[in-house]
Amino acid sequence: MTRPTLTLASALLVASIVSFLTSCNTANTIRVNGPANADGTIPYRQIINNSWLHSKANVIAVREATVNGDMMRVAVDVYSDQNSTKRFSYRFDWLDAASMPVASATNSLTSVTINPKETITLTAVAPSPVATQWRLTFLDSNG
Repeated sequence: MTRPTLTLASALLVASIVSFLTSCNTANTIRVNGPANADGTIPYRQIINNSWLHSKANVIAVREATVNGDMMRVAVDVYSDQNSTKRFSYRFDWLDAASMPVASATNSLTSVTINPKETITLTAVAPSPVATQWRLTFLDSNG
């Protein structure tokens, strides 16, 4: 019994397809990377796993504030360098001082549309005073 052999071209095609399909589902993440600057902006770290998504939703500024006396509020400015309207989804996740998740009724994905060369601001308020850290995750909406 002979086994069919996989040619190099076939192997490369399969690898390319798998790579493309897995990149469509990768997320980009934003996390705080230090204390606030004098102007109120927050240093942040972007973890880019999907460069196409990054061009649709590029974080350009992060700010934090306190509302209602003890609740953290986050505002993230996002810019699209695309020449056509695009869609992406995002989710804020909240963490306590020990970096453990804080339950939130609003930690589901939100889909947004961003116009060419537009800057939009994504905002969220912590679900409780226990939430002292946050993480923002972007997912591609294939548009």
